[in-house]
Parts: sequence; C-alpha cells; structure tokens
Amino acid sequence: VRGDVGAVKAATDAGAAAAKRVGELVSVHVIPRPHSDVEMILPQNSKGSVGGRSAG
Repeated sequence: VRGDVGAVKAATDAGAAAAKRVGELVSVHVIPRPHSDVEMILPQNSKGSVGGRSAG
C-alpha cells in the first residue's frame, strides 16, 4: 500500500483487523518516508492504481 501516511495507516489497520478475524496476523509495518533505494526493492502493483499513483 502506498500513499499518504494517514491513509496507509488506516488501510493497514483495516487489513490487520480483517486478518485477525479470519486467521492469524503475522506482521504490519508502515514505513512513513522510505529511502529512495527502498522504492527499488518494493513490489509494484501491475493491476492498476495504488495510493493515487499509477502502478506498472
């Protein structure tokens, strides 16, 4: 999930709550301002837009 920190936090909180309801939550971590080198290793969504950015 990429985008505004508040929106990302809300999305990860909702996902974590859903995961807890159906199984086991292993980990949630939000990186507010990742270094530009981190962007190179993060997976890209190839099916559309994520967090207001066009992916692909």
